[in-house]
Amino acid sequence: MSRINNDTIWPISPHTAAKHHILMKYVQAWAPILAIGSNDRRFIYIDGFAGPGEYSNGEDGSPVVVLKSLKEHSSANKFLGTEFFNIFIEKNSNRAQNLEKVIKKRIEPVPSWLKYRIINGDFNSQLNSILSEVEEGNKSLAPCFCFVDPFGWSDIDYDVLSRVMINKKAEILITFMAGYVERFVFDPMHIPSLEKLYSAQQLDSIRASKNDENLVTKYFLENLTQKIKSNSGVSELFTISFAAYNNHNGLEYYLVYLTKHCKGLEVMKKAMFDSAKDGSYKFSDFDFDPNQKTLVDYGQEKIWLGLASSDCYNVLVEVFGKGKKIPIDQVKSTIICKTKWVYRAEILAKLEELDKIKVKIDKRRKGTYPDRGFIVLN
Repeated sequence: MSRINNDTIWPISPHTAAKHHILMKYVQAWAPILAIGSNDRRFIYIDGFAGPGEYSNGEDGSPVVVLKSLKEHSSANKFLGTEFFNIFIEKNSNRAQNLEKVIKKRIEPVPSWLKYRIINGDFNSQLNSILSEVEEGNKSLAPCFCFVDPFGWSDIDYDVLSRVMINKKAEILITFMAGYVERFVFDPMHIPSLEKLYSAQQLDSIRASKNDENLVTKYFLENLTQKIKSNSGVSELFTISFAAYNNHNGLEYYLVYLTKHCKGLEVMKKAMFDSAKDGSYKFSDFDFDPNQKTLVDYGQEKIWLGLASSDCYNVLVEVFGKGKKIPIDQVKSTIICKTKWVYRAEILAKLEELDKIKVKIDKRRKGTYPDRGFIVLN
């Protein structure tokens, strides 16, 4: 939703629409993987700071985007016997009431496997209560995807987020307002809230760097992952970020995703990759053409290929070394889990064209890389 606004309903920005596109693509891919490909029967989506459910020109808010993605899913007939339970938390009572009206108008009736609950309350306290109820009953949280979308940074609580990630099958997507941290890092009024996210040394480094947006987010992610690991005992977390810029090409926020599972990383990478026009994992209102029929100009899609192939080659050499036969399925999983890139056959095709790899497989079509084959790094 649009940042720093106290109205009940406000206009949508192109970068917010891009964020919702990522959310939609992820849920569309996430739902059948969980409902059809796992033994779990109950799945939870939590939308913190859920908002009023709509924008001033009638566009859907994030709760409606998710409910529509589930209800209208092409595999919805296979979701019988499972339960997708959606929790929408919104502190502002006017927005919460509007959200209820919008859902009833745009989503009801819902199928038996799709449920939702709107909670009018503070995100952190409400989520803490939910997690405490689970823990006191000696239960484990059902597979959970938590979208944390605050208006600023002061409502981000490392302890609450780490409590979510203690659970085995939990993932978090956070709107982190790095652009606002940059703007207010020298403002005495905002120092107390920033000190909840950063050490004094980190804040000094951010100021000295002239508000390097990468450093702002790097420290945030380091501190959050350290907290999660120390509280949960998890040794490895997978992360990916997506930057959103306003119509002056100034940074608004990073959309930061954390998961313990490489499959979740793969799905989110694809959603983020498909929401940027050049493989950059960023979206700017500055060069967005409102006359485009889609958010993404796919005519520029191959701009990313040179950098992707170079990055992936360097990581593959680091992991496997040169001259060894490597199963192609391991090559694909390494690209997904160890680089910022999605796996696409064009990456290996580019490396083959540059004579960086040799492909060892019988009877394949040019440009294809079946799992049964091998590659050798030159």
